[in-house]
Amino acid sequence: MSSFIICLKAEVRKSRNSMAVWLSLAGTVANLLLFLGLHLVGEQVGGGFSANSWREYITNHYDGIAFMMLPLYVIILCSLVFLMEHRSEMWVQLYTLAISPRQVYLGKLAFLFLLFLGAHLLFILGMLFSGLLFGLLRPASGLLDGLPDLGQIAELSARTVLSILGLMGLHAWLSFRFKAFIVPLLIGILGYVVAGLLGTGWYWQFLNPYAPGFLFMPRYKGEAIIPHLGWFSGAELMSIAYLGLFTALAFITLKRRK
Repeated sequence: MSSFIICLKAEVRKSRNSMAVWLSLAGTVANLLLFLGLHLVGEQVGGGFSANSWREYITNHYDGIAFMMLPLYVIILCSLVFLMEHRSEMWVQLYTLAISPRQVYLGKLAFLFLLFLGAHLLFILGMLFSGLLFGLLRPASGLLDGLPDLGQIAELSARTVLSILGLMGLHAWLSFRFKAFIVPLLIGILGYVVAGLLGTGWYWQFLNPYAPGFLFMPRYKGEAIIPHLGWFSGAELMSIAYLGLFTALAFITLKRRK
């Protein structure tokens, strides 16, 4: 465990002022400003949002990130974090350390997860702040007449995190496997496009590692029927399973390279 903590701390130090961190901060703020603008213009223009309660306002935000921004952010984030090692051929040097390469990989994977959690926490805080601002600018929205549903936020944030685990595991492995930044990026874009073309109507879509990110909102709103086991949807359970599967494949790749 101590080796894992050392590796995680090393990732944090290396990533200060990196593109991955700036992507998380700038991308989150840009999304929040975009969604606030779409709420302000409302249904006056195509693609605008309408919200007459906190519940609608929060749902609109998660609808906005789930289909496109969430999977693309995870794909690019993984590529950027692993690119730091590929650029300076650091993977070769890491094999000479007394620390197990598996611990190094797990430390990088944990850093990716924590960076995503940090960005999502910023998203939630920004969403609540922008909701108050929207309520001031549009009193008829009723956002100042009530409080946001913390239970709704907790459920949607939990489903968001669960939905990206498999995708993060897959693209962490791909970004480790391929040195060229463009290769995992192209694979990710193709996977995302194929998942979008298959849509929510295909029954077996929950088996697709690219699909959970845009399946959880249609299921949450009752617009899609997805297999489930209790509170968990089939896509979320598969996302957890894919994280384990692709992490195991990464360990195999580490062993072969060594």
